[in-house]
Amino acid sequence: MITGEQVFLPALKSGQTHLKIEGKEFHHLVRVRRFTEGDEVWVVNGAGLAARAAINSVGESSLDLKVIDEHEKRGELGFNLILAIANLKGDHLNLIVEKVTELGVNEIIPLLTNRTIKKGINAKRLERIAVSAMKQSRRSRCPKIHDLTPFTTAVKNLSGATHLFCYGADSSTSIVSTIREMNTSRPIVIWIGPEGDWSKDEIDLASISEYTFTGLGPRRLRAETAAIQAVGLVSALQQDPA
Repeated sequence: MITGEQVFLPALKSGQTHLKIEGKEFHHLVRVRRFTEGDEVWVVNGAGLAARAAINSVGESSLDLKVIDEHEKRGELGFNLILAIANLKGDHLNLIVEKVTELGVNEIIPLLTNRTIKKGINAKRLERIAVSAMKQSRRSRCPKIHDLTPFTTAVKNLSGATHLFCYGADSSTSIVSTIREMNTSRPIVIWIGPEGDWSKDEIDLASISEYTFTGLGPRRLRAETAAIQAVGLVSALQQDPA
């Protein structure tokens, strides 16, 4: 059986001929999906390497796989896409991590802004969500999830990139026309504010930093909707720039 099923093996390295799968990944393949000898799976290390492999033997608690071939950056966009988003109330950040991982984001930076209400994140849970979404979407790279970062610190750390500062002002440029003109040789950073929007100080800092103020259309969107829409448009239009 040849499928698109993926398993996560951080220890995967280029040049390996045999792989061993244990733990949760073994349980999922054998006990849940009923894979057996001869079936093929994809193994990814979360850092951009994917290996197509066939099950050589099935043990009581592990699988032996024979590597068929390797692929670098399988399922990846081909440019560095970063989402910097204000930490949100409730579990909204969980949804965002799942969906933007599926859409190809490489880094997710939860922001502590002037109007951020929730002051903490569950980093381990977000990482588990990202791994699951990476596997489901057939990517080979798992996005890096940063610690909660003050807005001003993130601005300093993200110099040398193209910045789309999502802000619903009449003077903001349409995101579609902006994407068409972007240079993907530099990282692209999408900035999404909190439920109460950006503060005046944050808007001023983005302005003097020469960020592109970007509009997402005539409707007022929730932060989680805005993040998914913006990432989806950049992902789609940069892959199909015509």
